[in-house]
Amino acid sequence: MLLNSFFHIVGDATDNDGSFSVSVRLNPAHPIYRAHFPGQPVTPGVCQLQMVMEILSDRLGRRLVLTDVKNVKYMAVIVPDDVPLLSVDFRKVALEGEVCTLTAVLSHGSQVFSKMSMTCHVVRDHSDL
Repeated sequence: MLLNSFFHIVGDATDNDGSFSVSVRLNPAHPIYRAHFPGQPVTPGVCQLQMVMEILSDRLGRRLVLTDVKNVKYMAVIVPDDVPLLSVDFRKVALEGEVCTLTAVLSHGSQVFSKMSMTCHVVRDHSDL
């Protein structure tokens, strides 16, 4: 898990149409940045995907597993020392049964860093078997 170590949620808001935004603060001292890349830390794309999944899971109160990434566009690098707050905007979130589809955009102000469309599934709790 990256939540509360790699990044911290510092605020959120909900829109009327079911979309929502979450403000996060990256932790530039996290060990991932020592390896990616030494002296020039850049937020890995896979960590961006994982942040989206963990925020959504927290928001829905369900464990989720990523099952399909339909499209990801990395438009600019995220340097944790240069980006004090990152906005993670969830658009088109649709939960139908155990399948959730969504589009997410990571940005700061007018700078868009990445856009992604993905599908995830709710992890079943087999405690009733």
